[in-house]
Amino acid sequence: MRIGFVGTKGAVRALMAESIARKMFSDLGLRAEVFSAGVDPSKGVSDLVIKVLEEKGYPTKGLTPKPVSKIPYRKLDILVILSEEAKERCEFLPNHKRRENWVLEPPKETLESLRKTRDQIEKLMTELLKL
Repeated sequence: MRIGFVGTKGAVRALMAESIARKMFSDLGLRAEVFSAGVDPSKGVSDLVIKVLEEKGYPTKGLTPKPVSKIPYRKLDILVILSEEAKERCEFLPNHKRRENWVLEPPKETLESLRKTRDQIEKLMTELLKL
């Protein structure tokens, strides 16, 4: 399975989703290629995002924002949209088999807000894996 997550900057929601999905698939013994991107990617990842992921044991090595053009969006089984801007700008991305719109509010750059976003993504991933 190939799954991709697309947000606005690709540095918070999309990276969190990538990290969480990698661990969840691995913990279930499922093989998956997991990608993340931003429609307007930022230059780096906040230390707070890394901290919030590592608090729950999610992998952070190699996480970096990248543009949508750098992920194999034409070959994805599932494309997950994480922001309103990404939803609008990725409306016509071709060839993925399934599309999920998890439009989440942009988190503030605080531990509390980032933890809330991480926990929302965990719940959504759990539901997705039940299907």
